[in-house]
Amino acid sequence: MKFEVQHRTSYVYESPVQDSFNEAYLCPVSDQFQLCHTFNLDITPSGASILRRLDFYTNQVHSFELVDPHEKLEVTARSTVETFADARDFSVTSCPSLLPDLQKDEWLYDFLHASERVPLSLMVIHEAKQVLGEYHDVQTAAERIMYFIHTGFTYAPGTTVVETPLSAVFLEREGVCQDFAHVMIALCRAAGIPARYVSGYFWMEESRAGASDDNTVSHAWVDCFLPGIGWAGFDPTHNRRTSEIYIKVAVGRDYSDVRPLSGTFRGSSNAEMDVAVEVTRIG
Repeated sequence: MKFEVQHRTSYVYESPVQDSFNEAYLCPVSDQFQLCHTFNLDITPSGASILRRLDFYTNQVHSFELVDPHEKLEVTARSTVETFADARDFSVTSCPSLLPDLQKDEWLYDFLHASERVPLSLMVIHEAKQVLGEYHDVQTAAERIMYFIHTGFTYAPGTTVVETPLSAVFLEREGVCQDFAHVMIALCRAAGIPARYVSGYFWMEESRAGASDDNTVSHAWVDCFLPGIGWAGFDPTHNRRTSEIYIKVAVGRDYSDVRPLSGTFRGSSNAEMDVAVEVTRIG
């Protein structure tokens, strides 16, 4: 499948700000399941120099600075992305006995331990044991956790904010896709399954849009590392494995690693933010 994505973020400040330094995680990844054909970042006010780098997890990061005073900032990312079907054999058993060996892998270490937004508290560890019990396949365990979240938590926009702690989500049993991704990551890591946060987009054709709470908007899900298979995507919001209708932008330990747009500036801290995302299938 081929898509055009437009992600626009605008800030209107209470009074002029200056010396604004920003980082954007808005460029879709290119890997074996996805190819980003084009990417363009437009910034208003114009004139900012855009620097591109790869972070520790090989995400593309674009940074820019606006020195002069300004009352509005608008950042528009446009990309063309092609996604491919996952042809791997998922009938292969992912043995739990191999999980302890993964602790020695430096590339998996960050996804096995607590992170800023995913603390591995005693509550989380206890919940993981209650949900999983005894299991003989890591993929089955990940699916069990995903189903537990999908059926046991209520999708309720407005009940949480970006800074809502994981403990509150566990207690209230409600939230949005970002919260559900953090809950799944916590339960997986508590069980010794490497899990990472994925930011991106979820597209659903109009004829099926009524079946989803998230249609062509920013989305978040989880990659779990399955021994013998590799990284695989799981979406607890929709209780499904990811497919060609998912567009991956960035991966990290949790949301803090992959904020779509973040920065600092000098001036009034009061600002109105508006985000608009459009995902259009073109092939």
